[in-house]
Amino acid sequence: MISGARRYRLYLASVMAGTALVPAAALAAPDDQIQEIVVTAQKRGESIQKVPISITALSSADIQEKGLRDALGLTQNVPGLQVNNVFQSSNPTIFLRGVGVNDYNPASSGAVGVTVDEVFLNSGVGQLFQLYDVDRIEVLKGPQGTLYGRNTTGGVLNFYTKQPSFGRDLSASLTYGRYNQVSFDGAAGGTIVPDRLAARLSVSVKRRDGYVKNLEDGRELNDIDSLAGRFQFLFTPTDRIEIKNKVEGGRSRTSAIAHKSLGTYNLALGRPCTGDEILAINVCANPLTGFADSANLNEVRTDIHNNYEKLDNFGDRLSIVWNGDKVSLTSISAYVWNRRRLNQDQDSSPFSILNSPVWTEKSEQVSQELRLASTGDGRLKWVVGLFYLHERLNSLSNFSYLASFNPTPSQPYFDPANNIFLVERQFTQKTDSFAGFGQLDYALTDKLKMTLGFRYTSDKKDISFQTYAGAVNPASDPLARLQQPLIGLIDSSPNDFSIDAPARTTDRLKKPTWRVALDYQMTPDILGYASYSRGVRSGGHNTGAVFFSGIEFTKVQPERLDAFEVGLKSDLLDRRLRVNLAAFHYDYKNMQVFSLESGPTVPLQRLQNADAEIYGGEMEVSATPASGLELNFGLAALHTEYTRFIDPLRGDFKGQRLDKAPSLQMTAGVQYHFALSPDWEGRIGGDFAYQSKVYFSPVNAAPMESDAHGQLNLKAGIGKADKGLDLLFFVNNVTNKRYLQDIVDVSVAGFYFGVYSEPRTYGLTLSYKM
Repeated sequence: MISGARRYRLYLASVMAGTALVPAAALAAPDDQIQEIVVTAQKRGESIQKVPISITALSSADIQEKGLRDALGLTQNVPGLQVNNVFQSSNPTIFLRGVGVNDYNPASSGAVGVTVDEVFLNSGVGQLFQLYDVDRIEVLKGPQGTLYGRNTTGGVLNFYTKQPSFGRDLSASLTYGRYNQVSFDGAAGGTIVPDRLAARLSVSVKRRDGYVKNLEDGRELNDIDSLAGRFQFLFTPTDRIEIKNKVEGGRSRTSAIAHKSLGTYNLALGRPCTGDEILAINVCANPLTGFADSANLNEVRTDIHNNYEKLDNFGDRLSIVWNGDKVSLTSISAYVWNRRRLNQDQDSSPFSILNSPVWTEKSEQVSQELRLASTGDGRLKWVVGLFYLHERLNSLSNFSYLASFNPTPSQPYFDPANNIFLVERQFTQKTDSFAGFGQLDYALTDKLKMTLGFRYTSDKKDISFQTYAGAVNPASDPLARLQQPLIGLIDSSPNDFSIDAPARTTDRLKKPTWRVALDYQMTPDILGYASYSRGVRSGGHNTGAVFFSGIEFTKVQPERLDAFEVGLKSDLLDRRLRVNLAAFHYDYKNMQVFSLESGPTVPLQRLQNADAEIYGGEMEVSATPASGLELNFGLAALHTEYTRFIDPLRGDFKGQRLDKAPSLQMTAGVQYHFALSPDWEGRIGGDFAYQSKVYFSPVNAAPMESDAHGQLNLKAGIGKADKGLDLLFFVNNVTNKRYLQDIVDVSVAGFYFGVYSEPRTYGLTLSYKM
């Protein structure tokens, strides 16, 4: 067995020569013109208007003005994107254009890739990291299997941090807001040795009291308590070589996420509740206990008084670039470590119905990418490369079921006949992924360009999986927490607790992915494109399973998505109006559908294959119609439909809409700048986000749905016209709209697990930039 320290040493030994990121920038433009944005979506710096891919980009100024603290805020700023969470600081579920997976278990690689400074994050454990000192975010829509690899069937979220430079740089911001929010972000960098060595240090501290109170003990939940830091250096030993190293770490110490316990039985009428009654929150009770939650979204009653979610992460990234006369060589080496510990009351009630007293996860990842690329502005541009990733993921979790029905609460008790038991799930998953890839862009004429990309991926997952059954209210001694004698592995069905050997499986993926595109420069400011691309997602076994059986511990086949897209990118009226359009059609085979649903006697976590059809269109508009006035608008229309999905427990879902895929999303924003003096300016503005009804499962009916809703944010500020002091006042969720963000079906235990959006928040941000 390789220790964590040795893995990190192996990572350090794997460092090879390569290139650094090309920083994206908003290129200088005359007043009242829309700034040109440079992105690195195709592994080289290009204007976003020249890339034949649908991309939404947010600059560092956008991120600060919108107050984004993690990826969850992107849902309200990127049409077609859904980022949801049933945990506080980790394991989000990400959907883009209806493509994603509802699996919040860490061993499930998502269908939308996440990268930070070109390092692919294989596990979801650390994907809700703190956003600070960020240069930009690029959201690439559609399969990105050529340059980014497997598990990007829906697209990629690229996060780029600000890089060290030889220019002097100092910035800081301090925020105070509702619920005693106090946030500080600071960064400083500059030259150490002229033209040879530079460094940058960034820190972030974010704290806020919780806005939900546990009435059982008075503790505030949904708080924020995070700390992160990053150190980078830039070394240029020659004019052709550039070396960058980034070491960063962070931690979060919060409560487990607060949620409402939505009961399923109408005690007044003596019958099961309808879906709409369940969503009313206080109409229905849990039939097992009679508990009915209050309608106040800021109150819960949970019997676990020390619920928590603790997250720690560490990363080291080294990039080296050699720039030749005609080619450049890039190496990106990375080590990523994450650990999460959770203690959560799933039923969120004064009774112990379903609890997770122990849930720990640790992931370690080493990756290496090598790229050789052409330079210059010739008719042919190309890039070829190799990629390797190794990850080891360990998970240990306990689930206590119906402990409140223990007739001797002070003693351990085991009664599988009446579903009173505790299960302990352990698994280790080792992933090794190799890939070779290449892409060329060739100008067939002065206006017509062809893009051809290809990648071949070989993936291997080794899984060791074991589940034990024991008594609720076990002894405090960890070695004695399972009933003695050991009941053993749960096998065959949820009601069979026979002893068996651990499950050990190996799953493999050997698949090609590709991209073919043509783009035509109709005028210097209008680009049209058409593309056909294929994406794949690894198959494997359901590590969310509790019961080692054919019901839960199932194997799923790899996904395959064929995407056809046409688009138009245009800058009009002397670059005062930007209109980007895209239309797409997806043929989705063997999509992986995860659900937590009610089995015959206990909740079941299930993973199955299905087929689907997706098509839709998107529009993004930016305009500067008058001096100081900026407008933007985004719209995403989506049709999703299962074309094959037969669930042996729930029936045929053919024709139903996909999970977390609203048929309509809209974003709109306005900002007006005006001069107060030669050196100072004021600004006012706001943004609005809307989405139509969204379903959280193939059961397209209440309570597994959230109604259409919108959110309005307002802001006003005053600051130096260029650099210096700035003061921003903000109000988020002005109307205090509270909507269902996610919901999990645990109705066999008498409740649904409902997560709701944040209430109105407001505050002041004072910032300084040199």
